[in-house]
Amino acid sequence: MNKEKTIKQTSTSKQVKKDNLSKNTSENQIKLTNNIIKKLEKYKIEDYINDIENIGLKTTWDYICKYILKYGENNEFLNIKNFGEMYEIGLDIQNKQLKKNSGKYYTPDDVALIMSQWFDKQNGENICDVACGTGKLILTYLDYIGISKAKKILEQGKIYLYDVDEIALKICKTSLLAKYGIHLESKIHNIFCDFLDKKIILPPNSKTISNPPYASIDKISNKWNKTCVLNDTKELYSVFMEKIIKQSVSSVIITPFSFISGTKFYSLRKELNNYSGSIFSFDNVPGNIFCGKKYGIFNTNTSNSVRAAITIVQSNKEKGYYLTPLIRFKNIERKELLKCDVLEKMLSLKKQIITEENKMFYKCDNRLQNIYDKWIETSKGHTLKELICDSGKYIISMPNTCRYYTTASSKKMNRNGQIILYIDDEKIFNYVFCLINSSFTYWFWRLYDGGITYPNGLLMQLPVFPHKLTKQDDKFFKDIANEMINNSEKYKITKNNIGIQENIKFPRKYRDLINERILKILDIQDVDYKIFDIIHSNMALEVNV
Repeated sequence: MNKEKTIKQTSTSKQVKKDNLSKNTSENQIKLTNNIIKKLEKYKIEDYINDIENIGLKTTWDYICKYILKYGENNEFLNIKNFGEMYEIGLDIQNKQLKKNSGKYYTPDDVALIMSQWFDKQNGENICDVACGTGKLILTYLDYIGISKAKKILEQGKIYLYDVDEIALKICKTSLLAKYGIHLESKIHNIFCDFLDKKIILPPNSKTISNPPYASIDKISNKWNKTCVLNDTKELYSVFMEKIIKQSVSSVIITPFSFISGTKFYSLRKELNNYSGSIFSFDNVPGNIFCGKKYGIFNTNTSNSVRAAITIVQSNKEKGYYLTPLIRFKNIERKELLKCDVLEKMLSLKKQIITEENKMFYKCDNRLQNIYDKWIETSKGHTLKELICDSGKYIISMPNTCRYYTTASSKKMNRNGQIILYIDDEKIFNYVFCLINSSFTYWFWRLYDGGITYPNGLLMQLPVFPHKLTKQDDKFFKDIANEMINNSEKYKITKNNIGIQENIKFPRKYRDLINERILKILDIQDVDYKIFDIIHSNMALEVNV
Protein backbone atom coordinates (compact mmCIF):
# COMPACT_ATOMS: atom_id res chain seq x y z
CA MET A 1 0.00 0.00 0.00
CA ASN A 2 1.42 3.44 -0.93
CA LYS A 3 2.26 6.19 1.52
CA GLU A 4 -0.70 8.37 0.54
CA LYS A 5 -3.13 5.52 1.23
CA THR A 6 -1.50 4.78 4.60
CA ILE A 7 -1.80 8.45 5.65
CA LYS A 8 -5.45 8.46 4.57
CA GLN A 9 -6.10 5.34 6.63
CA THR A 10 -4.46 6.88 9.72
CA SER A 11 -6.43 10.07 9.33
CA THR A 12 -9.67 8.17 8.86
CA SER A 13 -9.06 5.97 11.89
CA LYS A 14 -8.40 9.05 14.07
CA GLN A 15 -11.60 10.67 12.90
CA VAL A 16 -13.62 7.51 13.52
CA LYS A 17 -12.14 7.15 17.01
CA LYS A 18 -12.95 10.81 17.70
CA ASP A 19 -16.53 10.27 16.56
CA ASN A 20 -16.80 7.19 18.74
CA LEU A 21 -15.60 9.07 21.79
CA SER A 22 -18.24 11.75 21.30
CA LYS A 23 -20.95 9.14 20.79
CA ASN A 24 -19.93 7.19 23.87
CA THR A 25 -19.76 10.13 26.28
CA SER A 26 -23.04 8.99 27.83
CA GLU A 27 -21.35 5.77 28.95
CA ASN A 28 -19.71 7.66 31.78
CA GLN A 29 -23.18 8.39 33.12
CA ILE A 30 -23.93 4.68 33.48
CA LYS A 31 -23.65 3.90 37.20
CA LEU A 32 -23.70 0.40 38.63
CA THR A 33 -25.80 0.94 41.72
CA ASN A 34 -26.05 -1.73 44.39
CA ASN A 35 -29.50 -2.73 43.16
CA ILE A 36 -28.26 -3.15 39.58
CA ILE A 37 -25.22 -5.13 40.73
CA LYS A 38 -27.41 -7.47 42.81
CA LYS A 39 -29.75 -7.99 39.87
CA LEU A 40 -26.91 -8.72 37.45
CA GLU A 41 -25.34 -11.15 39.91
CA LYS A 42 -28.42 -13.35 39.51
CA TYR A 43 -29.40 -12.23 36.03
CA LYS A 44 -31.86 -14.44 34.12
CA ILE A 45 -33.53 -14.31 30.72
CA GLU A 46 -36.67 -12.90 32.32
CA ASP A 47 -34.68 -9.99 33.81
CA TYR A 48 -33.01 -9.35 30.45
CA ILE A 49 -36.31 -9.20 28.57
CA ASN A 50 -37.84 -6.97 31.22
CA ASP A 51 -34.86 -4.56 31.04
CA ILE A 52 -35.06 -4.25 27.26
CA GLU A 53 -38.78 -3.55 27.41
CA ASN A 54 -38.36 -0.90 30.13
CA ILE A 55 -35.00 0.81 29.57
CA GLY A 56 -34.17 -0.19 25.99
CA LEU A 57 -31.57 -2.36 24.28
CA LYS A 58 -28.68 0.13 24.39
CA THR A 59 -28.97 1.00 28.08
CA THR A 60 -29.41 -2.65 29.00
CA TRP A 61 -26.18 -3.56 27.24
CA ASP A 62 -24.37 -0.54 28.65
CA TYR A 63 -25.05 -1.94 32.10
CA ILE A 64 -24.16 -5.51 31.11
CA CYS A 65 -20.86 -4.50 29.47
CA LYS A 66 -19.84 -2.30 32.38
CA TYR A 67 -20.68 -5.06 34.85
CA ILE A 68 -18.79 -7.74 32.88
CA LEU A 69 -15.65 -5.61 32.66
CA LYS A 70 -15.71 -4.89 36.39
CA TYR A 71 -16.91 -8.17 37.86
CA GLY A 72 -16.57 -10.73 35.05
CA GLU A 73 -18.94 -13.49 34.00
CA ASN A 74 -20.99 -14.77 36.89
CA ASN A 75 -23.39 -17.50 35.84
CA GLU A 76 -24.54 -19.68 32.98
CA PHE A 77 -26.70 -16.91 31.53
CA LEU A 78 -24.57 -13.76 31.84
CA ASN A 79 -21.73 -15.33 29.91
CA ILE A 80 -19.77 -14.19 26.85
CA LYS A 81 -20.68 -17.35 24.97
CA ASN A 82 -24.35 -16.33 25.22
CA PHE A 83 -23.95 -12.71 24.12
CA GLY A 84 -24.67 -13.33 20.43
CA GLU A 85 -27.92 -15.12 21.09
CA MET A 86 -28.88 -12.65 23.83
CA TYR A 87 -28.39 -9.74 21.47
CA GLU A 88 -30.41 -11.49 18.77
CA ILE A 89 -33.30 -11.90 21.21
CA GLY A 90 -32.92 -8.25 22.18
CA LEU A 91 -33.10 -7.11 18.56
CA ASP A 92 -36.28 -9.08 18.11
CA ILE A 93 -37.88 -7.52 21.19
CA GLN A 94 -36.85 -3.99 20.25
CA ASN A 95 -37.38 -3.94 16.52
CA LYS A 96 -38.00 -6.95 14.31
CA GLN A 97 -37.98 -4.94 11.10
CA LEU A 98 -34.63 -3.31 11.93
CA LYS A 99 -33.11 -6.77 12.30
CA LYS A 100 -34.66 -7.93 9.03
CA ASN A 101 -33.33 -4.93 7.12
CA SER A 102 -29.86 -5.41 8.55
CA GLY A 103 -29.67 -8.86 6.94
CA LYS A 104 -28.02 -10.57 9.90
CA TYR A 105 -27.43 -14.32 10.04
CA TYR A 106 -25.35 -15.27 13.05
CA THR A 107 -22.48 -17.66 12.39
CA PRO A 108 -22.88 -21.04 14.11
CA ASP A 109 -20.02 -22.30 16.28
CA ASP A 110 -18.89 -25.09 13.93
CA VAL A 111 -18.91 -22.81 10.88
CA ALA A 112 -16.98 -20.12 12.77
CA LEU A 113 -14.40 -22.76 13.69
CA ILE A 114 -13.71 -24.03 10.17
CA MET A 115 -13.58 -20.45 8.89
CA SER A 116 -11.05 -19.68 11.65
CA GLN A 117 -8.94 -22.69 10.72
CA TRP A 118 -8.80 -21.60 7.09
CA PHE A 119 -8.26 -17.99 8.15
CA ASP A 120 -5.24 -18.92 10.26
CA LYS A 121 -3.50 -20.28 7.14
CA GLN A 122 -3.90 -17.04 5.21
CA ASN A 123 -1.29 -14.32 4.80
CA GLY A 124 -1.69 -10.91 6.41
CA GLU A 125 -0.44 -9.14 9.52
CA ASN A 126 -3.43 -7.07 10.64
CA ILE A 127 -6.58 -9.01 11.58
CA CYS A 128 -9.88 -7.50 10.42
CA ASP A 129 -13.40 -8.64 11.20
CA VAL A 130 -15.76 -6.74 8.93
CA ALA A 131 -19.40 -6.67 10.05
CA CYS A 132 -18.16 -8.26 13.26
CA GLY A 133 -21.51 -8.10 15.07
CA THR A 134 -21.14 -9.40 18.63
CA GLY A 135 -17.85 -11.07 17.70
CA LYS A 136 -18.48 -14.75 17.00
CA LEU A 137 -15.84 -14.95 14.25
CA ILE A 138 -13.05 -12.95 15.91
CA LEU A 139 -13.61 -14.63 19.28
CA THR A 140 -13.55 -18.07 17.68
CA TYR A 141 -10.40 -17.26 15.73
CA LEU A 142 -8.51 -15.96 18.77
CA ASP A 143 -9.66 -18.94 20.79
CA TYR A 144 -8.46 -21.25 18.01
CA ILE A 145 -4.93 -19.81 17.83
CA GLY A 146 -4.52 -19.99 21.62
CA ILE A 147 -4.38 -17.45 24.42
CA SER A 148 -0.66 -16.70 24.12
CA LYS A 149 -0.74 -15.89 20.41
CA ALA A 150 -4.07 -14.08 20.76
CA LYS A 151 -2.76 -11.78 23.51
CA LYS A 152 0.33 -10.99 21.47
CA ILE A 153 -1.77 -9.94 18.47
CA LEU A 154 -4.03 -7.86 20.69
CA GLU A 155 -1.13 -6.18 22.49
CA GLN A 156 0.41 -5.27 19.14
CA GLY A 157 -2.79 -3.47 18.17
CA LYS A 158 -3.46 -5.70 15.17
CA ILE A 159 -7.18 -6.34 15.72
CA TYR A 160 -9.64 -4.20 13.72
CA LEU A 161 -13.40 -4.52 14.22
CA TYR A 162 -15.92 -2.89 11.87
CA ASP A 163 -19.69 -2.65 12.27
CA VAL A 164 -22.54 -0.22 11.68
CA ASP A 165 -24.27 -1.53 14.81
CA GLU A 166 -22.80 0.41 17.73
CA ILE A 167 -24.26 -1.86 20.41
CA ALA A 168 -23.05 -5.06 18.75
CA LEU A 169 -19.61 -3.51 18.29
CA LYS A 170 -19.46 -2.62 21.97
CA ILE A 171 -20.49 -6.17 22.94
CA CYS A 172 -17.73 -7.55 20.73
CA LYS A 173 -15.04 -5.37 22.26
CA THR A 174 -16.31 -6.03 25.78
CA SER A 175 -16.07 -9.77 25.17
CA LEU A 176 -12.47 -9.43 24.00
CA LEU A 177 -11.50 -7.32 27.00
CA ALA A 178 -13.24 -9.63 29.45
CA LYS A 179 -11.43 -12.61 27.95
CA TYR A 180 -7.96 -11.18 27.37
CA GLY A 181 -7.63 -8.24 29.75
CA ILE A 182 -9.12 -4.79 30.20
CA HIS A 183 -5.65 -3.27 29.86
CA LEU A 184 -5.97 -3.91 26.10
CA GLU A 185 -8.82 -1.39 25.76
CA SER A 186 -6.73 1.14 23.81
CA LYS A 187 -5.18 -1.55 21.60
CA ILE A 188 -8.39 -2.79 19.97
CA HIS A 189 -9.57 -0.79 16.96
CA ASN A 190 -13.37 -0.89 17.16
CA ILE A 191 -14.57 1.19 14.24
CA PHE A 192 -18.22 2.16 14.33
CA CYS A 193 -18.95 2.96 10.70
CA ASP A 194 -20.70 2.27 7.45
CA PHE A 195 -18.04 -0.05 6.02
CA LEU A 196 -18.97 0.91 2.46
CA ASP A 197 -18.14 4.56 3.14
CA LYS A 198 -15.19 5.34 0.83
CA LYS A 199 -13.40 6.95 3.81
CA ILE A 200 -13.17 3.57 5.55
CA ILE A 201 -10.04 1.80 4.40
CA LEU A 202 -8.65 -1.43 5.79
CA PRO A 203 -5.14 -1.22 7.30
CA PRO A 204 -2.17 -2.28 5.14
CA ASN A 205 -1.21 -5.95 4.94
CA SER A 206 -4.51 -7.08 6.40
CA LYS A 207 -6.41 -10.34 6.26
CA THR A 208 -10.15 -10.25 6.75
CA ILE A 209 -12.74 -12.63 8.12
CA SER A 210 -16.36 -11.67 7.58
CA ASN A 211 -20.03 -12.60 7.65
CA PRO A 212 -21.38 -9.51 5.86
CA PRO A 213 -25.06 -8.49 5.89
CA TYR A 214 -27.38 -10.21 3.42
CA ALA A 215 -29.90 -7.63 2.22
CA SER A 216 -30.78 -5.79 -0.95
CA ILE A 217 -29.77 -2.15 -1.34
CA ASP A 218 -32.76 0.15 -1.68
CA LYS A 219 -30.81 3.41 -1.67
CA ILE A 220 -27.21 4.01 -2.75
CA SER A 221 -25.34 6.38 -0.45
CA ASN A 222 -23.33 9.25 -1.92
CA LYS A 223 -20.53 8.20 0.43
CA TRP A 224 -20.00 4.89 -1.37
CA ASN A 225 -17.76 4.18 -4.33
CA LYS A 226 -20.04 3.69 -7.35
CA THR A 227 -18.55 0.43 -8.61
CA CYS A 228 -19.93 -1.89 -11.28
CA VAL A 229 -20.63 -4.48 -8.59
CA LEU A 230 -22.74 -1.98 -6.65
CA ASN A 231 -24.67 -0.84 -9.72
CA ASP A 232 -25.18 -4.36 -11.11
CA THR A 233 -26.09 -6.30 -7.96
CA LYS A 234 -27.50 -3.83 -5.45
CA GLU A 235 -26.78 -6.46 -2.80
CA LEU A 236 -24.95 -5.57 0.40
CA TYR A 237 -23.02 -8.82 0.64
CA SER A 238 -21.55 -8.59 -2.85
CA VAL A 239 -20.41 -4.99 -2.40
CA PHE A 240 -18.86 -5.92 0.95
CA MET A 241 -17.07 -8.83 -0.77
CA GLU A 242 -15.71 -6.54 -3.48
CA LYS A 243 -14.30 -4.01 -1.02
CA ILE A 244 -12.86 -6.68 1.27
CA ILE A 245 -11.02 -8.59 -1.45
CA LYS A 246 -9.67 -5.38 -3.01
CA GLN A 247 -8.22 -4.12 0.27
CA SER A 248 -7.06 -7.37 1.89
CA VAL A 249 -4.09 -9.62 1.27
CA SER A 250 -6.42 -12.55 1.93
CA SER A 251 -9.93 -13.14 3.23
CA VAL A 252 -12.39 -15.79 4.38
CA ILE A 253 -16.01 -14.73 3.83
CA ILE A 254 -19.36 -16.47 4.28
CA THR A 255 -22.17 -15.17 2.05
CA PRO A 256 -25.14 -16.40 0.01
CA PHE A 257 -24.01 -18.64 -2.87
CA SER A 258 -25.83 -16.62 -5.57
CA PHE A 259 -22.66 -14.82 -6.71
CA ILE A 260 -21.24 -18.10 -8.04
CA SER A 261 -23.40 -18.09 -11.15
CA GLY A 262 -26.14 -15.46 -10.81
CA THR A 263 -26.31 -13.22 -13.87
CA LYS A 264 -26.21 -9.92 -12.01
CA PHE A 265 -23.04 -10.95 -10.14
CA TYR A 266 -20.92 -11.23 -13.30
CA SER A 267 -18.99 -8.03 -12.45
CA LEU A 268 -18.14 -9.47 -9.02
CA ARG A 269 -16.90 -12.69 -10.61
CA LYS A 270 -14.71 -10.63 -12.93
CA GLU A 271 -13.25 -8.87 -9.88
CA LEU A 272 -12.63 -12.24 -8.23
CA ASN A 273 -10.69 -13.18 -11.38
CA ASN A 274 -7.84 -10.96 -10.17
CA TYR A 275 -7.25 -13.32 -7.25
CA SER A 276 -7.31 -17.03 -6.48
CA GLY A 277 -8.88 -19.28 -3.91
CA SER A 278 -11.58 -21.80 -3.11
CA ILE A 279 -15.36 -21.66 -2.90
CA PHE A 280 -17.36 -24.08 -0.73
CA SER A 281 -21.11 -23.97 -1.42
CA PHE A 282 -23.91 -25.49 0.68
CA ASP A 283 -27.52 -26.34 -0.04
CA ASN A 284 -30.21 -25.64 2.54
CA VAL A 285 -32.08 -28.95 2.32
CA PRO A 286 -32.28 -31.12 4.28
CA GLY A 287 -29.60 -29.56 6.54
CA ASN A 288 -28.62 -25.90 6.69
CA ILE A 289 -25.33 -24.19 7.45
CA PHE A 290 -27.11 -21.54 9.52
CA CYS A 291 -28.47 -23.98 12.06
CA GLY A 292 -29.75 -23.15 15.51
CA LYS A 293 -32.73 -21.35 16.98
CA LYS A 294 -33.67 -18.09 15.31
CA TYR A 295 -35.98 -15.59 16.92
CA GLY A 296 -38.63 -13.18 15.70
CA ILE A 297 -38.61 -12.91 11.93
CA PHE A 298 -36.61 -16.12 11.70
CA ASN A 299 -39.21 -17.95 13.82
CA THR A 300 -38.21 -20.49 16.44
CA ASN A 301 -37.19 -23.20 13.99
CA THR A 302 -33.89 -24.62 12.83
CA SER A 303 -33.86 -23.68 9.17
CA ASN A 304 -33.94 -20.73 6.77
CA SER A 305 -33.71 -20.10 3.06
CA VAL A 306 -30.04 -19.14 2.74
CA ARG A 307 -27.86 -21.31 0.56
CA ALA A 308 -24.42 -20.21 1.67
CA ALA A 309 -20.87 -20.22 0.37
CA ILE A 310 -17.58 -19.87 2.22
CA THR A 311 -15.06 -18.15 -0.05
CA ILE A 312 -11.31 -18.06 0.54
CA VAL A 313 -9.58 -15.34 -1.49
CA GLN A 314 -5.83 -14.86 -1.83
CA SER A 315 -3.68 -12.27 -3.58
CA ASN A 316 -0.99 -14.07 -5.54
CA LYS A 317 0.22 -14.69 -9.08
CA GLU A 318 -2.00 -17.71 -9.60
CA LYS A 319 -5.56 -16.92 -10.68
CA GLY A 320 -8.76 -18.91 -10.56
CA TYR A 321 -10.88 -20.88 -8.09
CA TYR A 322 -11.50 -24.44 -7.04
CA LEU A 323 -15.15 -25.10 -6.20
CA THR A 324 -17.09 -27.80 -4.42
CA PRO A 325 -20.42 -29.07 -5.73
CA LEU A 326 -23.51 -27.69 -4.02
CA ILE A 327 -23.20 -29.73 -0.83
CA ARG A 328 -26.43 -31.26 0.42
CA PHE A 329 -26.26 -32.89 3.83
CA LYS A 330 -28.33 -34.28 6.66
CA ASN A 331 -27.93 -32.83 10.12
CA ILE A 332 -26.59 -36.17 11.38
CA GLU A 333 -23.59 -35.65 9.04
CA ARG A 334 -22.88 -32.11 10.15
CA LYS A 335 -20.18 -32.89 12.72
CA GLU A 336 -18.25 -35.11 10.33
CA LEU A 337 -18.79 -32.89 7.28
CA LEU A 338 -17.75 -29.54 8.73
CA LYS A 339 -14.05 -30.26 8.86
CA CYS A 340 -11.49 -28.51 6.69
CA ASP A 341 -9.90 -31.65 5.30
CA VAL A 342 -13.26 -33.26 4.50
CA LEU A 343 -14.51 -30.19 2.64
CA GLU A 344 -11.22 -29.63 0.83
CA LYS A 345 -11.43 -33.16 -0.64
CA MET A 346 -14.66 -32.08 -2.31
CA LEU A 347 -13.02 -29.26 -4.27
CA SER A 348 -12.97 -29.52 -8.05
CA LEU A 349 -10.03 -30.93 -9.96
CA LYS A 350 -9.83 -27.87 -12.19
CA LYS A 351 -9.43 -24.18 -11.45
CA GLN A 352 -12.06 -21.98 -13.02
CA ILE A 353 -11.49 -18.53 -14.49
CA ILE A 354 -14.31 -16.31 -15.68
CA THR A 355 -14.20 -15.34 -19.36
CA GLU A 356 -16.58 -13.85 -21.91
CA GLU A 357 -17.34 -17.40 -23.07
CA ASN A 358 -17.65 -18.82 -19.54
CA LYS A 359 -19.35 -16.16 -17.46
CA MET A 360 -20.41 -18.39 -14.58
CA PHE A 361 -18.64 -20.71 -12.15
CA TYR A 362 -20.03 -24.23 -12.16
CA LYS A 363 -20.20 -26.48 -9.09
CA CYS A 364 -19.04 -29.92 -10.21
CA ASP A 365 -18.34 -32.92 -8.01
CA ASN A 366 -14.76 -33.97 -8.78
CA ARG A 367 -15.97 -37.56 -9.37
CA LEU A 368 -18.14 -36.27 -12.23
CA GLN A 369 -15.62 -33.91 -13.85
CA ASN A 370 -14.77 -36.28 -16.72
CA ILE A 371 -18.45 -36.73 -17.58
CA TYR A 372 -19.04 -32.98 -17.49
CA ASP A 373 -16.06 -32.31 -19.77
CA LYS A 374 -17.18 -34.97 -22.24
CA TRP A 375 -20.75 -33.66 -22.21
CA ILE A 376 -19.65 -30.10 -22.97
CA GLU A 377 -17.19 -31.27 -25.62
CA THR A 378 -19.77 -33.48 -27.35
CA SER A 379 -22.48 -30.81 -27.43
CA LYS A 380 -20.14 -28.45 -29.34
CA GLY A 381 -22.00 -25.41 -28.06
CA HIS A 382 -25.46 -26.64 -29.09
CA THR A 383 -28.21 -25.91 -26.57
CA LEU A 384 -31.82 -26.86 -25.94
CA LYS A 385 -32.95 -23.48 -27.25
CA GLU A 386 -32.10 -24.63 -30.78
CA LEU A 387 -34.50 -27.60 -30.56
CA ILE A 388 -37.71 -25.86 -29.50
CA CYS A 389 -40.15 -23.55 -31.28
CA ASP A 390 -42.92 -21.08 -30.41
CA SER A 391 -45.61 -23.66 -31.19
CA GLY A 392 -45.40 -27.25 -32.31
CA LYS A 393 -47.02 -30.66 -32.59
CA TYR A 394 -45.40 -31.95 -29.39
CA ILE A 395 -45.52 -30.50 -25.88
CA ILE A 396 -43.23 -31.07 -22.92
CA SER A 397 -44.15 -29.71 -19.50
CA MET A 398 -41.45 -29.54 -16.82
CA PRO A 399 -42.19 -28.41 -13.24
CA ASN A 400 -39.76 -25.63 -12.40
CA THR A 401 -39.36 -26.83 -8.80
CA CYS A 402 -36.98 -29.75 -8.71
CA ARG A 403 -35.59 -30.53 -5.29
CA TYR A 404 -34.25 -33.99 -6.16
CA TYR A 405 -34.99 -34.60 -9.86
CA THR A 406 -36.50 -33.09 -13.02
CA THR A 407 -39.60 -34.46 -14.74
CA ALA A 408 -40.89 -34.22 -18.30
CA SER A 409 -44.57 -34.76 -19.09
CA SER A 410 -46.16 -34.90 -22.54
CA LYS A 411 -49.10 -32.82 -21.25
CA LYS A 412 -49.47 -29.57 -19.37
CA MET A 413 -49.76 -30.23 -15.64
CA ASN A 414 -52.27 -28.90 -13.17
CA ARG A 415 -49.83 -26.85 -11.14
CA ASN A 416 -48.25 -23.48 -10.60
CA GLY A 417 -44.73 -23.15 -11.97
CA GLN A 418 -44.02 -25.17 -15.07
CA ILE A 419 -41.93 -24.64 -18.18
CA ILE A 420 -43.70 -25.47 -21.45
CA LEU A 421 -41.62 -26.53 -24.45
CA TYR A 422 -42.94 -26.94 -28.01
CA ILE A 423 -41.21 -29.25 -30.48
CA ASP A 424 -42.06 -30.10 -34.11
CA ASP A 425 -39.91 -33.16 -34.74
CA GLU A 426 -40.86 -36.52 -33.16
CA LYS A 427 -37.28 -37.75 -32.80
CA ILE A 428 -36.26 -34.52 -31.11
CA PHE A 429 -39.30 -34.75 -28.84
CA ASN A 430 -38.36 -38.26 -27.69
CA TYR A 431 -34.77 -37.21 -27.13
CA VAL A 432 -35.65 -34.07 -25.13
CA PHE A 433 -38.34 -35.92 -23.16
CA CYS A 434 -35.77 -38.53 -22.09
CA LEU A 435 -33.02 -35.95 -21.49
CA ILE A 436 -35.22 -34.03 -19.04
CA ASN A 437 -36.15 -37.27 -17.26
CA SER A 438 -32.48 -38.23 -17.03
CA SER A 439 -30.01 -37.00 -14.41
CA PHE A 440 -28.35 -34.61 -16.86
CA THR A 441 -30.98 -31.85 -16.89
CA TYR A 442 -31.24 -31.95 -13.10
CA TRP A 443 -27.43 -32.00 -12.80
CA PHE A 444 -27.14 -28.95 -15.06
CA TRP A 445 -29.37 -27.04 -12.65
CA ARG A 446 -27.25 -28.14 -9.70
CA LEU A 447 -24.09 -27.09 -11.57
CA TYR A 448 -25.20 -23.58 -12.41
CA ASP A 449 -27.99 -22.83 -9.96
CA GLY A 450 -29.57 -25.16 -7.40
CA GLY A 451 -31.76 -22.52 -5.80
CA ILE A 452 -35.52 -22.78 -5.42
CA THR A 453 -36.66 -23.01 -9.05
CA TYR A 454 -35.19 -23.98 -12.43
CA PRO A 455 -34.89 -20.73 -14.44
CA ASN A 456 -36.22 -20.99 -17.97
CA GLY A 457 -33.17 -19.14 -19.27
CA LEU A 458 -30.85 -21.71 -17.72
CA LEU A 459 -32.85 -24.60 -19.18
CA MET A 460 -32.46 -23.06 -22.64
CA GLN A 461 -28.67 -23.28 -22.16
CA LEU A 462 -28.77 -27.04 -21.50
CA PRO A 463 -26.06 -28.67 -23.69
CA VAL A 464 -27.57 -31.08 -26.26
CA PHE A 465 -26.12 -33.51 -28.78
CA PRO A 466 -28.83 -34.73 -31.23
CA HIS A 467 -26.17 -34.87 -33.98
CA LYS A 468 -24.55 -37.79 -32.12
CA LEU A 469 -27.65 -39.98 -32.09
CA THR A 470 -27.70 -43.15 -34.18
CA LYS A 471 -30.83 -44.93 -35.46
CA GLN A 472 -30.51 -47.31 -32.50
CA ASP A 473 -30.41 -44.31 -30.15
CA ASP A 474 -33.53 -42.85 -31.80
CA LYS A 475 -35.37 -46.16 -31.33
CA PHE A 476 -34.22 -46.40 -27.70
CA PHE A 477 -35.49 -42.91 -26.83
CA LYS A 478 -38.77 -43.53 -28.68
CA ASP A 479 -39.45 -46.79 -26.85
CA ILE A 480 -38.58 -45.36 -23.42
CA ALA A 481 -40.58 -42.16 -24.01
CA ASN A 482 -43.66 -44.09 -25.20
CA GLU A 483 -43.53 -46.44 -22.22
CA MET A 484 -43.19 -43.57 -19.75
CA ILE A 485 -45.96 -41.52 -21.36
CA ASN A 486 -48.36 -44.47 -21.50
CA ASN A 487 -47.83 -45.12 -17.78
CA SER A 488 -47.63 -41.51 -16.62
CA GLU A 489 -51.10 -41.48 -15.01
CA LYS A 490 -49.99 -44.36 -12.80
CA TYR A 491 -47.05 -42.31 -11.48
CA LYS A 492 -48.82 -38.97 -11.07
CA ILE A 493 -48.60 -37.40 -7.62
CA THR A 494 -50.53 -34.42 -6.26
CA LYS A 495 -49.76 -32.06 -3.41
CA ASN A 496 -52.08 -29.42 -2.03
CA ASN A 497 -49.60 -27.21 -0.17
CA ILE A 498 -50.15 -24.16 -2.42
CA GLY A 499 -53.19 -25.10 -4.43
CA ILE A 500 -53.06 -28.28 -6.51
CA GLN A 501 -49.49 -29.13 -7.50
CA GLU A 502 -49.27 -32.02 -9.96
CA ASN A 503 -46.05 -33.85 -10.73
CA ILE A 504 -44.99 -37.25 -12.02
CA LYS A 505 -42.59 -39.45 -10.11
CA PHE A 506 -41.38 -42.02 -12.58
CA PRO A 507 -39.67 -45.13 -11.22
CA ARG A 508 -35.92 -44.79 -10.95
CA LYS A 509 -35.39 -47.55 -13.54
CA TYR A 510 -36.22 -45.15 -16.37
CA ARG A 511 -33.70 -42.57 -15.21
CA ASP A 512 -31.03 -45.25 -14.87
CA LEU A 513 -31.71 -46.63 -18.36
CA ILE A 514 -31.53 -43.18 -19.92
CA ASN A 515 -28.37 -42.26 -18.01
CA GLU A 516 -26.71 -45.48 -19.11
CA ARG A 517 -27.59 -44.79 -22.73
CA ILE A 518 -26.34 -41.19 -22.61
CA LEU A 519 -23.01 -42.29 -21.12
CA LYS A 520 -22.67 -44.68 -24.05
CA ILE A 521 -23.49 -41.90 -26.55
CA LEU A 522 -20.86 -39.70 -24.90
CA ASP A 523 -18.40 -42.57 -25.32
CA ILE A 524 -17.63 -42.69 -21.60
CA GLN A 525 -16.17 -46.06 -20.74
CA ASP A 526 -16.00 -47.92 -17.43
CA VAL A 527 -18.38 -45.57 -15.61
CA ASP A 528 -21.42 -47.00 -13.87
CA TYR A 529 -24.67 -45.04 -14.32
CA LYS A 530 -25.09 -45.26 -10.53
CA ILE A 531 -22.48 -42.55 -10.24
CA PHE A 532 -25.36 -40.07 -10.62
CA ASP A 533 -26.58 -41.07 -7.17
CA ILE A 534 -24.10 -38.41 -6.07
CA ILE A 535 -26.28 -35.58 -7.34
CA HIS A 536 -29.65 -36.98 -6.28
CA SER A 537 -28.67 -37.98 -2.74
CA ASN A 538 -29.66 -35.89 0.27
CA MET A 539 -26.45 -36.93 2.04
CA ALA A 540 -22.93 -35.66 1.46
CA LEU A 541 -20.74 -38.42 2.89
CA GLU A 542 -22.45 -41.75 2.38
CA VAL A 543 -22.77 -42.10 -1.39
CA ASN A 544 -20.71 -45.02 -2.67
CA VAL A 545 -19.82 -44.98 -6.35
